[in-house]
Parts: sequence; structure tokens; C-alpha cells
Amino acid sequence: MTLPLDSDTVRLIPLGGLGEIGMNMMAIECGDEILIIDCGLMFPEPYMLGVDLVIPDTTYLQENQDRVRGIIITHGHEDHIGALPFILPQLKVPIYATRFTLGLIKKKLKEYSLDQTTEFINIKPGEQITTRHFTVEFIRVIHSIPDGVALHLKTPAGSIIHSGDFKIDHTPLGSDFTDLAEFARLGRDGVRLLLSDSTNVEQDGFSDPELKVRDAMMALFPTCPGRIIISLFSSNLLRIGEIINLACQQQRKVALYGRSLLGNVMVARELGYLKIDDDTLIDIQETGDYKPEELLIITTGSQGEPLSGLSLLASGGNKWFQVIPDDTIIFSSRFIPGNEKAINNLINRLYRRGARVLYNSIAYTHTSGHAHRDELRLLLNLVKPDTFIPIHGEYRHLLQHARLAEEQGISKDNILIANDGDIITLDADGIYHSGAIETGKILIDGKGTGDISDVILHDRKDLSRNGVAMIIMVIKESTGEIIYGPDITTKGLFFEEEKEAIMAEALEVINDSINNIPASERRDWIEIKTIVRKNLKRFFKRHLQRKPIILPVIIEL
Repeated sequence: MTLPLDSDTVRLIPLGGLGEIGMNMMAIECGDEILIIDCGLMFPEPYMLGVDLVIPDTTYLQENQDRVRGIIITHGHEDHIGALPFILPQLKVPIYATRFTLGLIKKKLKEYSLDQTTEFINIKPGEQITTRHFTVEFIRVIHSIPDGVALHLKTPAGSIIHSGDFKIDHTPLGSDFTDLAEFARLGRDGVRLLLSDSTNVEQDGFSDPELKVRDAMMALFPTCPGRIIISLFSSNLLRIGEIINLACQQQRKVALYGRSLLGNVMVARELGYLKIDDDTLIDIQETGDYKPEELLIITTGSQGEPLSGLSLLASGGNKWFQVIPDDTIIFSSRFIPGNEKAINNLINRLYRRGARVLYNSIAYTHTSGHAHRDELRLLLNLVKPDTFIPIHGEYRHLLQHARLAEEQGISKDNILIANDGDIITLDADGIYHSGAIETGKILIDGKGTGDISDVILHDRKDLSRNGVAMIIMVIKESTGEIIYGPDITTKGLFFEEEKEAIMAEALEVINDSINNIPASERRDWIEIKTIVRKNLKRFFKRHLQRKPIILPVIIEL
């Protein structure tokens, strides 16, 4: 726990999002107050076997919860709102967000029975909230989801701008624009610190406008003789709306396939962000009632997720229709690093079914919602900050963004590259690292928080690499006589053709181990299990060069 700050000093502590893609969360402190910006998750790395989600460690916030005044959310993507169900029970503070973002948050929290106990405060771009030490202004920005905002924090140490996730699109699909005029005004008034999204800093130029994707789809749809199946992120609602409009123009019915997609579209329709005629949408179960050329299906699964809608289509697991040669399947999203192998496998499976498959490397099917280098330059030039911290990205993204800021005239001494847990102080002397707190990642399995330890992960890795052997036997309690077994069952340990000979030898090892223990001492289960486990482990190591998890099970009668 740290002491409250002087009222003219601001301290920033990133808890996630600096050094990784996702898990965005930052605490900003002044005096006796803490504001939290975003509360996101990230999806597990390949080595995190059985892990569903990863969220920031918020021990520091829990230790200082009497100082936390609220959580401000910049937009409704999972890497900015996904940790809320796991963190709100500990903090119990208000959530500030725009109308659509709150709609997504409420839907999420309802699944955890938290929607009735959480205070939601709806804010609009241009509005402000004020606490004792902070005034926070919400600035409209364009992203790949409606109702995104950047933040302007007026503090005793000066103005701080947090960009959120943004892009600069002069021809957006909706009526909203990134408010460059407001950023320019703040730049003229003077900005002490800019925190800016680094996700696409490696991409030159400007990001393509969303209108270009719509025009490409408009040209593509008439060339599709069968069903059109489009996979994209379920939060990309402006693009979903345009796809549905284009389907109407082609006299196609639209079916939505995927739980998150259905939920997000429902929220967007209820709040008026998507206007869709009832006779346009059909249930996925009704697709069999229409000819293929009369249908457009929007589905989840663009990242190759095993149980997603698109993966089920590729494997023939959809109950209502099968992919056929005249179908056109469009991947309208980027390939997230780390998912390439799963996506390529999915594409190959769809090709084998005879479908025409289009994705961004062979057709224009996607544009990013994150600013490219020239957009990042423009924001730096408009804001003209005294100091700069790149946020939202892996270390290489942060480093390249820092170099870009230096190219735009910000002194290297006034640019900080921070890591999760760093304490960054902004005061009259400047900006500098002033320590660190202990932080890290909390692994979520199901709805449990922090249930997965390093030991559990280690066991899961062992199971995936080396397999498991279970030995079952029944021992008579009074005499120590073995009246059943030992029987051995293995999973993931060896190929079937090896099994018979090795299993016979393994049983000999088990029997020899037990026979060497006097019957009178066989009542000590722990001793029997230890000896069997030790000898069997040596056997498998010698014959298979593997170290399976060995589970002796003794039933006493």
C-alpha cells in the first residue's frame, strides 16, 4: 500500500497493456484519489493450457480501494472491458462509459449477476466528470466499434491526454469523426503528457477508410453464386451494419451465427446503433428453407477458434447447412499474431470443401481500427505534448512509437517506455520512473479468479507433452492381499503399436514393486503409491524418454 500523493503530483501505474496486446488497464493517482482507465483482458498464450482468460493483477487497487473513485472505459472491446466481472466484486466502484459501451458492459455483467449491484454512469463525448483532484473530458474518436472516446484529464500537474484506441477516418460509415479540432485546441492550451495507442505503429501511412471495405464488398457480392459467409469480430458493428445493408440490396436474407455476435447485435439494435428490418434477419435454423443464393451468413471464428461458427462449418458440424462448392467465405478481419497456424488450417479445410475463400492477402476484405504511423504522427503534432508515453502494445511497438515521437520533436529525456507495474510520477520537476509495484497476470479458468497456479499450469504442460498413466488396484485391508489388479490405463503416452509390449513390461514393474513390499506393510497407501510412482517413472523414462504424470489409485476393502 502507498501513501496518498501531494495534491500537485500525479502518479500513473499501468497494470496491463504495456508489453502485451490486450489486458489494458491503468491507474492514475492524485492526492487521495485513484481513477482507473479501462479494465481489459487478454486471451491466453499457447502455453497456458486450459486457461480461458488472462486479466491484470489488481492487488494494488484492492489494497487502496478506499481511494478508487471509479473505472473509466474508453470503448467496448474485450481488451478494455473483459476483466470487469472479475474485478468489480473486489472494488465495487462506479463505471463511466458511453451509452453503447455501457450496453455491452451491462450484458456482460448480467451473466455474473453483477448488473444490479454496479453503478453505471452514462457520459457523452464533450461532457466532463469532476472529482476533487481530476476533471475528465471525453473526446470522440473513431475505432472499429461505436462510441469510442479518448480522455483529457485536467490535473494539478497539468493536462494529460489518453488516446484510447483510435484511427483517423475522413469518410467514416457513421456520422461521427475523430475530433481533431479538440485535440488541436488542447495542444494550443498546452498538454503535459500524451499516452497514445501503439498497436499499429509498424504500419506505414494512414489506415484505409472503412468505406473502402464497403465498396470492395459491394463489388464482390454480385460475383458470388451461392451463399456468402462472412467472418469478422463480433464487435465490428458498423461493418456488420453495412454488410447487412448490402445483403438487402442483393435480396439476400441474413443469418447470424455465434453467441457473442447475436448478443452484440441485439444490444446495438436495442440502443439504436443498428437499424435492421425484421424481415431481413432470419434464425440460423431457418437457413435450410432458402436457396444458397438467397443467403448471407455472418459468423464468428475468424481467428480459427476450435468451437466457433466458422470452424464448425469447416468440419461439417453445422446442423442446418453444409459448405458447398458455390459458397464464398470471406475473412473480414486481420490475422492476430499467434493465430496464423489455426487460421491457415481453417482456410485449408474450407478449401477442401470446395468453397471460394477470400482473405486480406488475396482480396480487400478488412481495414484496421487502429491508427497507422502517419495518424500517430498527426496526433503528436496536434497535441504537441511536453512528455510522451506509448501505451497498448508489445515492447517493440512501444519502442518504435517512442522513436516516432522523438522524430516529431519531443526530447528523448521526456519520453518514457514503461512496463506493467512501473510507477511514473508527473510533477513540477518533470516525468520520471519512481519505483514499481508487484503486478502480473491472473489466469482465469471458467469463472474462477486466480484459481490456476504455476503448479497447475506445469501439470497441464506435462499432460500435453508426456501423457498420464493411472494404476488401479484393490487391496484387502486386513491382510494387505491384492484382490484386484494392478491394472494400468494410459492416455497420450505412446503409439498404439507400441502399447502391448510396453504395457506388459510396465505391469511387471508394478508387480515387482508391490511384491517387494511385505504384505503386512501394504496397509501404508502412501508408501505403496510412492514406490510404484518412482519405479514406473524410471521405467517410462528409460524406455520412452518421457516423464508422464503417474496416478496410483488404491481401493481398500
